[in-house]
Amino acid sequence: MSQEGKPFLLQMSADHMLAQAREMTGIDIIDEAAVEPFRILHAAYNTDACLHEQGAVAIEKKLLRLLCNRLRMQRDFAQHPEIAEIQIQSPTFVYGQLRSGTTKIQKLLAASGDFHYLPFWWTYNPSLLTGSMTESPQPRIEEADAFIRWFDSMSPDAKLGHRFQTFEPEEESLLLEHSLVSGVFIAFNTMSSYMQWFATQNPTMTVEYLRDMLKYLQWQSGENKPWVLKSPLWCGLEPFIIDVFPDARLLMTHRTPHKTIPSLFRLLDTFHTPFSDKPPEYEILRMGLAMGMEQHLKVRQSRPDIKILDIPYNEVTGPSEDIATKIYHFCGMPLREEALQNIRNWEAANPIHKLGAFTYDQADYQLTQDLINQDFASYLEFLNSTFPAISNAQ
Repeated sequence: MSQEGKPFLLQMSADHMLAQAREMTGIDIIDEAAVEPFRILHAAYNTDACLHEQGAVAIEKKLLRLLCNRLRMQRDFAQHPEIAEIQIQSPTFVYGQLRSGTTKIQKLLAASGDFHYLPFWWTYNPSLLTGSMTESPQPRIEEADAFIRWFDSMSPDAKLGHRFQTFEPEEESLLLEHSLVSGVFIAFNTMSSYMQWFATQNPTMTVEYLRDMLKYLQWQSGENKPWVLKSPLWCGLEPFIIDVFPDARLLMTHRTPHKTIPSLFRLLDTFHTPFSDKPPEYEILRMGLAMGMEQHLKVRQSRPDIKILDIPYNEVTGPSEDIATKIYHFCGMPLREEALQNIRNWEAANPIHKLGAFTYDQADYQLTQDLINQDFASYLEFLNSTFPAISNAQ
């Protein structure tokens, strides 16, 4: 907040930033698809987010970065039509409630050596700076690394819940910030007006943007492995994934919301801190998560053709070798001894609470057993019938 108690505003207007991105990149492309969502996003940062001074500076840098990466990607698609011809084969989507173990599943699969994955620096700067395949990625890597150091200095506790690391696997949620049509923005700021607009958009657009970004990154890497992706945002959107990726493999983790909801709220506290003094809107978030889970359960009933491998939390926290065997079987992939050893090595190097315990308490967020039982009644019934071993202790 400013000295007058008012939030800091972005210094540049939305239209100025769109023009500034063209000047910064030297790419004279009018990014027409960006105009509407960017203006709405920009307005939400100025009206809803209540940015503090350092947050306003950081968000302005972020928005320019997203716009520049979009322009560079469009330049490269235009100059290299072969990118659009790349096929994304059998991507694996790891999803579920936030704080239900999706990160561990993603990272052990990434460690196997059998999958393409998104290191943080790729999600932060996916586009070539010059358009040349021979350019060094080092400037993009260094910029991502500098952001992580800044973020950790602003919110030291965040890494206890979710640690950003330059070369480690990261969620495609951050990659999808470049689409400008994604719910991920609410993870770092209150964005009520943007989210109201976002709710009116067709999710197919976002999934198609992900497909195109994966094509672009696969072209940069020159490798042809299946992707392992991970984002809790896909819950309830399975039909849209399958429409764009018909051979996608869906892995869903499960944990009682009595644990996931307060853990998530604590994490969002730490994610908001670098940008704003305004706390997350917990009740709106809880209701949104409950609605997403209701939508997911409707998908299960209406689309039995969509196959999902359900993974309870006790299996997530169990031996990685066991869950890897189950996942590989579901995906129809042979589990090579080398891949299995890579997974064992990853597990040995990454014990739970490696950096310290991530602590939280329901009472901090006015949560009660009855409130969660009411909001997530259908999902709790699903858990009780599908995984009787899941309890409030997990």
